[in-house]
Amino acid sequence: MNKTQTKSEPNVVVAYFKRNVGTIIGLILLMVIVSVYTPKFMTVPNMLNLLRANSVNAIISCGMLIAILMGEIDISVGSTVGLSGIIGAYMITNMEAPIPVTVLCCLLVGAVIGAINGVAIAYLKVPAFVATLATQSIGRGLTEIISNGITIRVTNDSFCKIGTASIGGISVIIFYAGIILFLTWVMLNKTRFGYYIYALGGNKVAAQYSGVNVKLVNMIPYVFIGLLCGLGGLIWCTRLGSAAATLGQGFEMDAIAAVVIGGTSMSGGTGTVGGTFIGLLIISVITNGLNLMNINSFWQEVFKGIIILAAVIFDVVRKNRGQKH
Repeated sequence: MNKTQTKSEPNVVVAYFKRNVGTIIGLILLMVIVSVYTPKFMTVPNMLNLLRANSVNAIISCGMLIAILMGEIDISVGSTVGLSGIIGAYMITNMEAPIPVTVLCCLLVGAVIGAINGVAIAYLKVPAFVATLATQSIGRGLTEIISNGITIRVTNDSFCKIGTASIGGISVIIFYAGIILFLTWVMLNKTRFGYYIYALGGNKVAAQYSGVNVKLVNMIPYVFIGLLCGLGGLIWCTRLGSAAATLGQGFEMDAIAAVVIGGTSMSGGTGTVGGTFIGLLIISVITNGLNLMNINSFWQEVFKGIIILAAVIFDVVRKNRGQKH
């Protein structure tokens, strides 16, 4: 390792902390407050449970980050998770399909929905909110039809091990989430395609004049988002050993909250995987803390809504100040 590499690595770490200092301090304060009210919070089993419970949200948040970086959104992520999970449970239980085929179908379902969103948004110029609202409705309807409104139980132990296995006492789904977070970081920071995603969010017209194939670059990320949702549905189904018609409901709100709290601008072009991870931890600590304190779960939605609104207002104020200067 040369001197240049040795000097640059700490700079990356320092830059990360400088960029996310506000959310990091907020996370630490939140953890201290929750620890005061419930000593169980800072125990190792609870920390592992917190990470395990939010692993699927971490995976979906990576997809939501990409959508928002492009200056768009995907509110169909929750229904895509639900549809993928239901299809996986149905195939392995009712059709007795082989595990590899079932896994592939779960991922394929997500990719197809993502492709539909991408084509509608990039090529047909349908607003992202409208396009993903439509696929959200379609996904929810299909989930109800396939499940017939009841929970499908999964009795195939080998299939369930995809979500219940552990490595060194740590749930395997935590490793899944870590790998996806890392791969998303690599794509956004170390590839030309990641640069194009940021460019689209910054200014699509300028990106097009720079030679970027805007339509293609706008479409492909939605396929990737769909794949992540398909993986999320598969993990959730195997972890619980069942899939209900309500699977995935509200997941889009948690993903948006994690991304926005992590400092990603809703207008696109600005945001990081590291910031999203911190935002995810903040949401996770709030949810876990309220559960440990036996506070009504409906208050969790109230707090999430307030936090999202505050984060968006802060982003708008910051941009307005930047334009004045």
